[in-house]
Amino acid sequence: MTGGRFIGFGGLLLALSCGFAVPSLAQAPDLCSGQPAAMQKSCREALELLVQGGRQEPEPARRILATGTPEGWRYDYLQPGGVGSDDECVVSGALVLPADTAVRLSVTASDIIRPWRLPQFDLDLTGIPGRIEDKIIKLPPGDIGDLAAAPAGDEKPVAVRVLPPDAYAEWEGQTLPPSCFASG
Repeated sequence: MTGGRFIGFGGLLLALSCGFAVPSLAQAPDLCSGQPAAMQKSCREALELLVQGGRQEPEPARRILATGTPEGWRYDYLQPGGVGSDDECVVSGALVLPADTAVRLSVTASDIIRPWRLPQFDLDLTGIPGRIEDKIIKLPPGDIGDLAAAPAGDEKPVAVRVLPPDAYAEWEGQTLPPSCFASG
């Protein structure tokens, strides 16, 4: 380091990967101006990619906890701040989702390790008692999986109904009480 600046493009990447925060690209010219002229363009492009990669997606409006049980999968429909009791917000059987909408799916199990799989969408989560595995999913409309399928061993079949937003809102209104989605 000379004069408080890293020398070379590798130094910039090292500084960023070691936790030096760059809140916006507005600061990029200051970080890259100390680089040799031939490297400044590459420095700014790399910095832009690093800053973009650090952006967090907003939390989905819907959160669903899938719990593997000896009887099959149960789904707790909750929104952050929802105040419904467990029994009011639980649906067994098929998971019902709004189409083309980001949903946080959390998977756990009540007794033994249970896989939650939708191979056609490259979704393979593991329900482990006492742990939660999270994934944000977004699926197209249609019926996925098969409750009639007979997976091997203790694996429970996964079935998902993905409804257009209007049909999902109607299903939600008929199936779940408003307390599951009330603000806290």
